[in-house]
Amino acid sequence: MSSASATVRVEKATSDLLIGPDWTMNMDICDSINSDQWQAKDVVKAVKKRLQHKNPRVQFLALTLLETMIKNCGDYVHFQVVDRDILQEMIKIVRKKTDMQVRDKILVLLDSWQEAFGGPGGKYPQYYWAYTELKRTGVQFPQRSPDSALIFTPPVTYPASASRHPQPGYGIPSGSPVSLDEAMTSEMANLSLADLDRVRSVMDLLSDMLKAVSQDDREAVKDEVITDLVNQCSSNRKMLMQLVNSTGDEHLLAQGLTLNDELQSLLAKHDAIASVVLLYQLKHLVLLYQLKRLKQFRGQVLLFHLQPQ
Repeated sequence: MSSASATVRVEKATSDLLIGPDWTMNMDICDSINSDQWQAKDVVKAVKKRLQHKNPRVQFLALTLLETMIKNCGDYVHFQVVDRDILQEMIKIVRKKTDMQVRDKILVLLDSWQEAFGGPGGKYPQYYWAYTELKRTGVQFPQRSPDSALIFTPPVTYPASASRHPQPGYGIPSGSPVSLDEAMTSEMANLSLADLDRVRSVMDLLSDMLKAVSQDDREAVKDEVITDLVNQCSSNRKMLMQLVNSTGDEHLLAQGLTLNDELQSLLAKHDAIASVVLLYQLKHLVLLYQLKRLKQFRGQVLLFHLQPQ
């Protein structure tokens, strides 16, 4: 994964169009680092840039990605977080007293990290120093849950040829009673109508782009922008299903069900167009194969007639 590729993937994982963490993308980034640990430098650099974003949603998603990397990617990431001054960037955000959700997320992370890394006598005392720097200025840290686990999950690597599938609880601390589904449900608890409007805006954009796909150029359905929108809609639909199963707000439930149905229809439309493209490609390959065989046959016939009788 090149520096440019790392930036693109981190931007996708922290897009302000997402209504919650894209766990699949987060885990994919972790897998890439674990398969080639030299990528940690570029990924952490890209995460720092997203932490500096003005949108609190982008900052929160960047913190969630960073948390997942710290738990799953080992020493290379732990070092890069210190070396790239990520901790100082987090302190700056807290001191600016911006979005409270982002601020509390940072405080919870710094508190858990300073203990997990062994405090002032640990391998990376910088995590402890960041914690105490805020503590000295009178910052009140949220009370930590008594059952919160500080254990790091061993890095998981996959062969390049193997397909990657999220493991249950991947990104959640080892030994934690919280499952991946429960974590996603927790994210849903903070959803608002504004989040649903954001889902609809992504859906409307994809709908408009699919309408613009010409009958004569169905290959356009493979466009990178369309592919990204499809991935975001698929991720959003999973989260909507969590919302439908967890919310007690009837108005939010009705909106979520409607959006889910519309998303399902839109994704089905995309798949139908993509299937036509695939069918066309198969027919084209078959035709090319038949033409090749026909040329070979004609060549054999010509040779037969040229041979002396």
